[in-house]
Amino acid sequence: MSQPFKSGFVALVGRPNVGKSTLINHLIGEKVAIVSAKAQTTRNCLQGILTLPDRAQMVFVDTPGIHKPQHLLTRFIVDQALFVLGEVDHTLFLVDATEPPGPGDQFIARALEKHQKHTYLVLNKIDKIPKAKREEHLAAYQALGNFAGTYLISAKHSDGLPQLLDALVAVMPEGEQLYPDDEYTDQTQALISAELIREQVFRCTGDEIPHAATVYIEQFKERTEDLTYIAAVIAVERDTQKRIMIGKQGQKLKEIGAASRQSLEYFLGTKVFLELFVKVIPDWRNQPARLRQLGYQVK
Repeated sequence: MSQPFKSGFVALVGRPNVGKSTLINHLIGEKVAIVSAKAQTTRNCLQGILTLPDRAQMVFVDTPGIHKPQHLLTRFIVDQALFVLGEVDHTLFLVDATEPPGPGDQFIARALEKHQKHTYLVLNKIDKIPKAKREEHLAAYQALGNFAGTYLISAKHSDGLPQLLDALVAVMPEGEQLYPDDEYTDQTQALISAELIREQVFRCTGDEIPHAATVYIEQFKERTEDLTYIAAVIAVERDTQKRIMIGKQGQKLKEIGAASRQSLEYFLGTKVFLELFVKVIPDWRNQPARLRQLGYQVK
Protein backbone atom coordinates (compact mmCIF):
# COMPACT_ATOMS: atom_id res chain seq x y z
CA MET A 1 0.00 0.00 0.00
CA SER A 2 1.46 3.35 -1.02
CA GLN A 3 1.97 6.09 1.51
CA PRO A 4 -0.26 9.21 1.25
CA PHE A 5 1.23 12.25 -0.44
CA LYS A 6 2.11 15.12 1.90
CA SER A 7 2.43 18.84 1.36
CA GLY A 8 2.84 21.97 3.46
CA PHE A 9 4.78 25.09 4.35
CA VAL A 10 7.91 25.42 6.49
CA ALA A 11 9.29 28.79 7.65
CA LEU A 12 12.98 29.41 8.22
CA VAL A 13 13.43 32.02 10.95
CA GLY A 14 16.39 33.35 12.90
CA ARG A 15 18.68 36.29 13.46
CA PRO A 16 20.53 37.87 10.53
CA ASN A 17 23.45 35.96 9.04
CA VAL A 18 22.76 32.57 10.63
CA GLY A 19 22.59 30.86 7.23
CA LYS A 20 18.89 30.74 6.32
CA SER A 21 19.45 31.61 2.66
CA THR A 22 22.31 29.12 2.35
CA LEU A 23 20.08 26.45 3.90
CA ILE A 24 17.12 27.03 1.60
CA ASN A 25 19.39 26.99 -1.47
CA HIS A 26 20.87 23.63 -0.45
CA LEU A 27 17.50 22.15 0.49
CA ILE A 28 15.98 23.10 -2.87
CA GLY A 29 19.10 22.39 -4.92
CA GLU A 30 18.70 25.70 -6.76
CA LYS A 31 19.68 29.27 -5.97
CA VAL A 32 16.47 30.91 -4.81
CA ALA A 33 17.98 33.32 -2.25
CA ILE A 34 21.04 35.55 -2.48
CA VAL A 35 23.84 35.00 0.00
CA SER A 36 26.34 37.42 1.51
CA ALA A 37 28.71 37.48 4.47
CA LYS A 38 27.07 40.79 5.42
CA ALA A 39 24.05 40.63 7.72
CA GLN A 40 20.51 41.60 6.66
CA THR A 41 20.92 40.51 3.04
CA THR A 42 17.40 39.05 2.72
CA ARG A 43 14.66 41.70 2.58
CA ASN A 44 11.58 39.83 1.35
CA CYS A 45 10.03 36.52 2.23
CA LEU A 46 10.49 34.13 -0.67
CA GLN A 47 9.52 30.56 -1.31
CA GLY A 48 11.65 27.61 -2.33
CA ILE A 49 9.71 24.55 -3.47
CA LEU A 50 11.08 21.05 -2.92
CA THR A 51 9.23 18.21 -4.65
CA LEU A 52 10.00 14.64 -3.62
CA PRO A 53 8.23 12.55 -6.31
CA ASP A 54 5.38 10.35 -5.02
CA ARG A 55 6.27 11.41 -1.48
CA ALA A 56 5.89 15.07 -0.57
CA GLN A 57 6.12 18.69 -1.64
CA MET A 58 7.45 21.17 0.90
CA VAL A 59 7.38 24.91 0.42
CA PHE A 60 10.19 26.52 2.42
CA VAL A 61 9.69 30.20 3.25
CA ASP A 62 12.97 32.06 3.70
CA THR A 63 12.35 35.02 6.01
CA PRO A 64 14.50 38.10 6.61
CA GLY A 65 16.70 38.01 9.70
CA ILE A 66 14.84 39.29 12.78
CA HIS A 67 16.65 42.26 14.31
CA LYS A 68 16.01 45.64 15.93
CA PRO A 69 14.48 47.91 13.24
CA GLN A 70 16.30 51.15 12.43
CA HIS A 71 13.98 52.58 9.76
CA LEU A 72 10.71 51.84 7.95
CA LEU A 73 12.29 49.27 5.62
CA THR A 74 13.68 47.18 8.48
CA ARG A 75 10.39 47.45 10.41
CA PHE A 76 8.68 46.04 7.31
CA ILE A 77 11.32 43.31 7.06
CA VAL A 78 10.87 42.18 10.67
CA ASP A 79 7.06 42.40 10.47
CA GLN A 80 7.15 40.11 7.42
CA ALA A 81 9.19 37.50 9.24
CA LEU A 82 6.95 37.53 12.32
CA PHE A 83 3.76 37.38 10.22
CA VAL A 84 4.93 34.23 8.45
CA LEU A 85 5.09 32.37 11.77
CA GLY A 86 1.31 32.23 11.91
CA GLU A 87 0.89 31.09 8.30
CA VAL A 88 2.96 27.89 8.07
CA ASP A 89 2.67 24.27 9.19
CA HIS A 90 6.12 24.03 10.78
CA THR A 91 9.04 26.30 11.63
CA LEU A 92 12.79 25.84 11.59
CA PHE A 93 14.44 28.10 14.17
CA LEU A 94 17.93 28.46 12.73
CA VAL A 95 20.75 29.58 15.04
CA ASP A 96 24.50 30.01 14.73
CA ALA A 97 26.09 27.17 16.71
CA THR A 98 29.40 29.05 16.99
CA GLU A 99 27.80 31.60 19.32
CA PRO A 100 25.75 31.27 22.52
CA PRO A 101 22.14 32.55 22.46
CA GLY A 102 21.71 36.34 22.55
CA PRO A 103 18.78 38.69 23.14
CA GLY A 104 17.68 38.30 19.51
CA ASP A 105 17.40 34.53 19.88
CA GLN A 106 15.41 34.95 23.09
CA PHE A 107 13.02 37.36 21.35
CA ILE A 108 12.45 34.92 18.48
CA ALA A 109 11.92 32.01 20.87
CA ARG A 110 9.20 33.99 22.71
CA ALA A 111 7.53 34.87 19.39
CA LEU A 112 7.54 31.21 18.37
CA GLU A 113 5.86 30.18 21.63
CA LYS A 114 2.93 32.51 20.89
CA HIS A 115 2.17 30.77 17.60
CA GLN A 116 2.25 27.25 19.08
CA LYS A 117 3.51 25.71 15.85
CA HIS A 118 5.76 22.67 15.58
CA THR A 119 9.16 24.31 15.84
CA TYR A 120 12.46 22.56 15.23
CA LEU A 121 15.68 23.96 16.63
CA VAL A 122 18.42 23.83 13.99
CA LEU A 123 22.00 24.60 14.97
CA ASN A 124 23.94 25.63 11.88
CA LYS A 125 27.70 25.94 11.25
CA ILE A 126 28.56 22.94 13.44
CA ASP A 127 31.63 22.37 11.26
CA LYS A 128 33.13 25.54 12.74
CA ILE A 129 32.88 24.70 16.45
CA PRO A 130 34.75 22.21 18.72
CA LYS A 131 32.61 19.39 20.12
CA ALA A 132 32.89 20.54 23.75
CA LYS A 133 31.71 24.05 22.93
CA ARG A 134 29.02 22.59 20.68
CA GLU A 135 27.43 20.73 23.60
CA GLU A 136 27.50 23.88 25.74
CA HIS A 137 25.78 25.98 23.09
CA LEU A 138 23.30 23.20 22.29
CA ALA A 139 22.13 23.06 25.91
CA ALA A 140 21.80 26.86 26.06
CA TYR A 141 19.66 26.99 22.90
CA GLN A 142 17.48 24.07 23.96
CA ALA A 143 16.71 25.93 27.17
CA LEU A 144 15.03 28.71 25.14
CA GLY A 145 11.87 26.72 24.47
CA ASN A 146 10.02 23.46 24.06
CA PHE A 147 11.12 22.31 20.59
CA ALA A 148 9.67 19.39 18.63
CA GLY A 149 13.19 18.29 17.74
CA THR A 150 16.79 19.47 17.49
CA TYR A 151 19.11 19.10 14.52
CA LEU A 152 22.78 19.94 14.08
CA ILE A 153 23.73 20.83 10.53
CA SER A 154 26.21 22.56 8.27
CA ALA A 155 24.07 24.19 5.58
CA LYS A 156 27.16 25.15 3.59
CA HIS A 157 28.30 21.52 3.32
CA SER A 158 24.79 19.93 3.41
CA ASP A 159 25.70 17.95 6.53
CA GLY A 160 22.61 16.74 8.41
CA LEU A 161 20.13 17.89 5.75
CA PRO A 162 18.82 14.42 4.75
CA GLN A 163 17.90 13.70 8.38
CA LEU A 164 16.20 17.08 8.70
CA LEU A 165 14.16 16.51 5.53
CA ASP A 166 13.08 13.04 6.65
CA ALA A 167 11.85 14.48 9.95
CA LEU A 168 9.86 17.19 8.17
CA VAL A 169 8.24 14.77 5.72
CA ALA A 170 7.20 12.55 8.63
CA VAL A 171 5.20 15.36 10.28
CA MET A 172 3.96 17.13 7.15
CA PRO A 173 0.15 17.02 6.75
CA GLU A 174 -1.40 14.94 4.00
CA GLY A 175 -2.30 17.07 1.00
CA GLU A 176 -2.23 17.51 -2.74
CA GLN A 177 0.76 18.76 -4.67
CA LEU A 178 0.63 22.56 -4.74
CA TYR A 179 3.07 23.36 -7.58
CA PRO A 180 4.26 21.61 -10.79
CA ASP A 181 7.26 19.29 -10.49
CA ASP A 182 9.61 21.68 -12.29
CA GLU A 183 8.72 24.80 -10.25
CA TYR A 184 11.18 25.62 -7.49
CA THR A 185 10.34 29.20 -6.44
CA ASP A 186 7.51 31.74 -6.47
CA GLN A 187 9.83 34.49 -7.70
CA THR A 188 9.74 35.73 -11.31
CA GLN A 189 12.90 35.77 -13.42
CA ALA A 190 12.99 39.57 -13.22
CA LEU A 191 12.76 39.57 -9.41
CA ILE A 192 15.48 36.96 -9.08
CA SER A 193 17.64 38.92 -11.54
CA ALA A 194 17.31 42.06 -9.41
CA GLU A 195 18.33 40.07 -6.34
CA LEU A 196 21.34 38.57 -8.12
CA ILE A 197 22.54 42.06 -9.00
CA ARG A 198 21.98 43.22 -5.41
CA GLU A 199 24.04 40.25 -4.26
CA GLN A 200 26.99 41.61 -6.24
CA VAL A 201 26.45 45.07 -4.77
CA PHE A 202 26.87 43.45 -1.34
CA ARG A 203 29.98 41.60 -2.41
CA CYS A 204 31.71 44.43 -4.27
CA THR A 205 31.15 47.39 -1.93
CA GLY A 206 32.00 48.31 1.66
CA ASP A 207 29.82 48.27 4.76
CA GLU A 208 28.09 51.61 4.13
CA ILE A 209 26.63 50.99 0.68
CA PRO A 210 24.74 47.65 0.63
CA HIS A 211 22.06 48.45 3.20
CA ALA A 212 21.40 51.83 1.59
CA ALA A 213 21.06 50.28 -1.87
CA THR A 214 18.32 48.42 -3.66
CA VAL A 215 17.94 47.17 -7.22
CA TYR A 216 14.94 47.25 -9.51
CA ILE A 217 14.50 46.12 -13.12
CA GLU A 218 13.38 48.69 -15.68
CA GLN A 219 13.43 46.36 -18.69
CA PHE A 220 13.65 42.59 -18.99
CA LYS A 221 13.34 41.27 -22.55
CA GLU A 222 14.21 38.03 -24.28
CA ARG A 223 15.58 39.43 -27.53
CA THR A 224 16.37 35.99 -28.96
CA GLU A 225 16.46 32.45 -27.59
CA ASP A 226 20.09 33.02 -26.68
CA LEU A 227 20.06 36.66 -25.53
CA THR A 228 18.29 38.44 -22.67
CA TYR A 229 18.36 42.24 -22.31
CA ILE A 230 18.21 43.62 -18.78
CA ALA A 231 18.22 47.29 -17.76
CA ALA A 232 18.56 47.61 -13.99
CA VAL A 233 18.78 50.54 -11.60
CA ILE A 234 20.80 50.52 -8.39
CA ALA A 235 19.14 53.04 -6.08
CA VAL A 236 21.12 54.65 -3.23
CA GLU A 237 20.29 57.44 -0.80
CA ARG A 238 23.11 59.97 -1.22
CA ASP A 239 25.35 61.44 -3.93
CA THR A 240 28.43 60.23 -2.05
CA GLN A 241 27.08 56.67 -2.22
CA LYS A 242 26.46 57.06 -5.94
CA ARG A 243 30.06 58.15 -6.49
CA ILE A 244 31.33 55.13 -4.51
CA MET A 245 29.02 52.80 -6.43
CA ILE A 246 30.27 54.07 -9.78
CA GLY A 247 33.91 54.28 -8.68
CA LYS A 248 36.88 55.95 -10.33
CA GLN A 249 36.35 56.02 -14.10
CA GLY A 250 33.35 53.75 -13.58
CA GLN A 251 35.45 50.80 -12.43
CA LYS A 252 33.30 49.79 -9.45
CA LEU A 253 30.11 49.73 -11.53
CA LYS A 254 31.94 47.72 -14.21
CA GLU A 255 33.04 45.24 -11.54
CA ILE A 256 29.47 44.86 -10.27
CA GLY A 257 28.18 44.56 -13.83
CA ALA A 258 30.68 41.86 -14.83
CA ALA A 259 29.98 39.76 -11.75
CA SER A 260 26.22 40.24 -12.14
CA ARG A 261 26.30 39.28 -15.80
CA GLN A 262 28.10 36.03 -15.03
CA SER A 263 25.57 35.16 -12.32
CA LEU A 264 22.61 36.12 -14.53
CA GLU A 265 23.82 34.08 -17.49
CA TYR A 266 24.17 31.01 -15.29
CA PHE A 267 20.66 31.55 -13.88
CA LEU A 268 18.90 32.35 -17.18
CA GLY A 269 20.83 29.98 -19.41
CA THR A 270 21.34 32.68 -22.05
CA LYS A 271 23.79 35.42 -22.88
CA VAL A 272 22.88 38.64 -21.06
CA PHE A 273 23.19 42.22 -22.27
CA LEU A 274 23.11 44.10 -18.97
CA GLU A 275 22.87 47.86 -18.55
CA LEU A 276 23.30 49.19 -15.03
CA PHE A 277 22.36 52.69 -13.87
CA VAL A 278 22.83 54.31 -10.47
CA LYS A 279 20.13 56.63 -9.16
CA VAL A 280 19.89 58.69 -5.95
CA ILE A 281 16.54 58.40 -4.13
CA PRO A 282 17.03 60.33 -0.87
CA ASP A 283 15.98 58.45 2.28
CA TRP A 284 14.09 55.80 0.27
CA ARG A 285 14.16 53.36 3.21
CA ASN A 286 11.84 55.63 5.23
CA GLN A 287 9.29 56.58 2.54
CA PRO A 288 6.24 54.26 2.22
CA ALA A 289 5.40 55.42 -1.32
CA ARG A 290 8.98 54.95 -2.49
CA LEU A 291 9.21 51.52 -0.85
CA ARG A 292 6.04 50.41 -2.63
CA GLN A 293 7.41 51.68 -5.96
CA LEU A 294 10.55 49.65 -5.32
CA GLY A 295 8.55 46.48 -4.74
CA TYR A 296 8.29 46.37 -0.95
CA GLN A 297 4.67 45.77 0.09
CA VAL A 298 4.59 48.16 3.03
CA LYS A 299 1.32 49.56 4.36
